[in-house]
Amino acid sequence: MVLSGEVWRAYQRCLCLPFDHFGNEVEMLERNVKGKKVSVRWDWANFKSTKGFPVDGNLINWVIGQDQALQECFLCLDEWVHKLKWLEKTEWYRSWSSPEKPEASAKTMISPGPYLLLLGDPGTGKSLIGRALTEKLTEIYKENGIKLFDVLCWKNQMLPSQPKISIHKSGEAKKILKIQQRKELKRKFLTKVGLKAIQTFMIILGLFLISLGFYFMYQAWQTWNANPPFMGENVQEYYNNFSDYFVDRFIGLVPLTFIPGGSLIFFGVFIWWFSRLGGLGSMKGISGAKQTDTPKMIVDNSSGHAPFVDATGRRSAQLFGSIAWDPYQTGGLGTPEHQRVTAGDVHRASLGILYIDEIKNLDPEEAVTLLTVLEDGQLPVTLRGRWNAGGTAAMAVSTEPVPAVTFLVGAGNFDSINQLHPALMDRIYGYGKVVMMNNDMPSTLENRRRYVQFIAQEVKRFHLIPFGRNACEEIVEEGRRRSNKKDALTTKFRPLISIIKTAGTLAMNEGCKMVERRHVKEAVENHCKTIQRQILEHEISERGKLLEIEPKGIKLGQVYGLAVVRDPYSGEMTGNVLGVKAHMVKKSELPRNYSFKGYYKVTGVAKGKSFISDSIAKVRSVILQKYGVDIAQDYLTNIDFAQSYGVDGPSAGVTMAILLCSLVEGKPIRQDVAVTGEINLGVGDSIQVTAVGGLYEKIKAAEAWGFKKVVIPQKNYEHSIDVKDYTIEVVPAATLDDYLKECLTEKLTLKIPVQTYKRK
Repeated sequence: MVLSGEVWRAYQRCLCLPFDHFGNEVEMLERNVKGKKVSVRWDWANFKSTKGFPVDGNLINWVIGQDQALQECFLCLDEWVHKLKWLEKTEWYRSWSSPEKPEASAKTMISPGPYLLLLGDPGTGKSLIGRALTEKLTEIYKENGIKLFDVLCWKNQMLPSQPKISIHKSGEAKKILKIQQRKELKRKFLTKVGLKAIQTFMIILGLFLISLGFYFMYQAWQTWNANPPFMGENVQEYYNNFSDYFVDRFIGLVPLTFIPGGSLIFFGVFIWWFSRLGGLGSMKGISGAKQTDTPKMIVDNSSGHAPFVDATGRRSAQLFGSIAWDPYQTGGLGTPEHQRVTAGDVHRASLGILYIDEIKNLDPEEAVTLLTVLEDGQLPVTLRGRWNAGGTAAMAVSTEPVPAVTFLVGAGNFDSINQLHPALMDRIYGYGKVVMMNNDMPSTLENRRRYVQFIAQEVKRFHLIPFGRNACEEIVEEGRRRSNKKDALTTKFRPLISIIKTAGTLAMNEGCKMVERRHVKEAVENHCKTIQRQILEHEISERGKLLEIEPKGIKLGQVYGLAVVRDPYSGEMTGNVLGVKAHMVKKSELPRNYSFKGYYKVTGVAKGKSFISDSIAKVRSVILQKYGVDIAQDYLTNIDFAQSYGVDGPSAGVTMAILLCSLVEGKPIRQDVAVTGEINLGVGDSIQVTAVGGLYEKIKAAEAWGFKKVVIPQKNYEHSIDVKDYTIEVVPAATLDDYLKECLTEKLTLKIPVQTYKRK
């Protein structure tokens, strides 16, 4: 049964009574603060602001409105823990405990799964769930004694191009690495001491020989001056001058003193220079790697926390690891293969969460490699990259299989279903779960209180001033409006975060001690609109200056309909008012002495669109059913969406039907009333008008233009309309007759139902 307009208006006045958003109970809130459970008494009836509201330290309790998704996640966690407990019993890591032991195939020991694929609109908390599951895993591991592990990469003495892999309990790898580093330092120290000794000996011996050569030259000079007998004769009798004598003596001494001494000094200095620079150059590479047998730690879980790796947007080398090949990156030429190994995200996330948002963007090759990881639980590290480093020797390097027992949490929008690699999607369906994220949640007392929790969390996270009770109520109301339902709240919290931050900033700029309702309203109306909405509203505003829209008086043959303009990329909408006019002439009364066919044209609409075409066809059938006339055969009918172009959608149906009914009955239409709804073929005497979309934007557009009343489908009213959101009168209607009662007035004094002509 449909109530009359007066009854509905009385009902609306009742709805405008004060509404208790948060109840009047005193609740003991259990929270985890810095690892300790505390209870805080909170009076929901009398709290003035969010000051003092306890914020939980566990991220899992920050997830709001996704109870079903969390239930599926916890079920996967239970399966994951059961799998790890069984692996602990089998001591699967024994075969990897030493690089000398042959490794068993993990594929025969580690079963695949479980995995999670979270699908939903942006801002619904997919990444928050991924991080929260990591905290939950850490707690579960401590409760069940499940140990994480580190991974070391060792030099393979027999086959250097295949470095060996060993895994150790978290923290032990650092101890092993320190022991190996001490051995390496001891070897380097002994080598350095030996080089120093050789260097010192060579320099000292070289200086001694050179000094001896100079001593002999000095003796020759003294001999010349003293001119003693030389073998019984005078020296000067054999040489004409001192130069000849000096050269002769020097030539005799050089091979014995100067050349050996200089050579020894040169090689001593060279050894010093070589040891000082550490090789052929001064470049230091990854961890200062040089020629060494010390292993390299490629996975470090010594913190004891379950790893969380956000691999969103990563490429092959980052996701699956790679072998460095560029001398400028590896520490110089000759760096051993095992020191050039870099583990990937799948290895670092082993026994933890590997989170990949927008998983549909994985390249086919990467999706197939990820499929191998999920199936086998291990993956060798080899050279990966877009260009594969040309033809370098690094292409021949591949480690032994590295464990990659990861809990994959993928995320994406709903279009990811068709864009994800089919084989990968099949594995997720087979070994995991696909979970749909909710866009809204029921507007229950508990959920409205959780909105206060959400506000308190963001206030703490962004260091804002507290939100007052009325500001919290306004955030709740904005969440209800964004859900597009009367009894629901949106779970797309990211846009609400922007509102909270902006409102907090506005209040702090004014020097307020808490955020008030007016700050939230100002943030919503003036500061927190997406760029798409700003562009749409600007276009509508500029175009509105040229539109012939006058919401007053009565007219025959003109009605105002409501529509939305939608951005094709973001889905953002804004309301629009359409002026629709019609002209009908009865074919039989035209001043012609011959008969011809009538016509039914609609102009200003999108061409070739199915929605508007269906509405046009249904309007013809509705008029035929109601009045027994065919507007396409008995009349020359033209409906024009004035000053519009490309109108599409089912909501234009009731607008055209009301317009034609007005002309057929000769009753003018109230111009201060705007309408929307989808017309349908009637059963019996009733012609139903069904629900359409974008009601909030449409009503706001009518409100902005100054209309006094909006008539909408009753189903829309019951589902999503709260009269407190509007200053305009909103009237529900279920049938075409209900619309006509609200829109049509009494017949004009000069009755002209349709234009007629007298025959000559």
